[in-house]
Amino acid sequence: MKTLKLIISTLTLFLITFTSCKKEKNNPEAENTTVTAEDLLGYQMFWIVTDPDGNSNLRLLYFTREGNEVKATLDGIVSRNIITVKLENNIFKLDLQDNGSVVYTFELVKENGEISLISSKFFNVNNPAYKATSAELLIVSRFKSVKNNVFKSPANGQIITFAADSWRYSAFPNVPGTFYECGKGGWKGRINGVDYMGLCLDRGDALFMGLQKYRDKEIMIFFPY
Repeated sequence: MKTLKLIISTLTLFLITFTSCKKEKNNPEAENTTVTAEDLLGYQMFWIVTDPDGNSNLRLLYFTREGNEVKATLDGIVSRNIITVKLENNIFKLDLQDNGSVVYTFELVKENGEISLISSKFFNVNNPAYKATSAELLIVSRFKSVKNNVFKSPANGQIITFAADSWRYSAFPNVPGTFYECGKGGWKGRINGVDYMGLCLDRGDALFMGLQKYRDKEIMIFFPY
């Protein structure tokens, strides 16, 4: 009887150990959901800042590596801010003045290795009525260069023609302009003495370019022509 009990006890222990090991083998490794600065190198962001008068202002945010750091560059039509990217609990804060007075806060999530934007906030201590809306985080491949391409506005039929570093706008047919790219798909330029900024994006079902003139409240839309 003692021998039988010992055999049963030993068998029970073996089954428990075997089952435990099997469960450990069947359990996949926990997914890494921490968003790092390096993760953002494959993405770009854009959004609209609206002032109390209803003026829309395009913003483009892109990431580059400089040595051991990842830098974020925020471009407006006539503005540029560059900061070192730091994340805490998947929160990325873009503190433009480094004193908390003008801050964008982005909450990110990583699922299956892909980064998504959960929420975005904007705070400006001197201009609390300013709002940042329509923020989007997309993989870099969704942004397209405008170089050597032609675009047409469906609203007024105006045409923009880009070369390697110059452009022509049918609104000023006899005036050449200059431009340079910022990030991918983004560009800033001048024509007829006025600053412009644009962003070319593949929405999946259509390619389009948004264009904004300095101090113009609206963003014009153009399509490949």
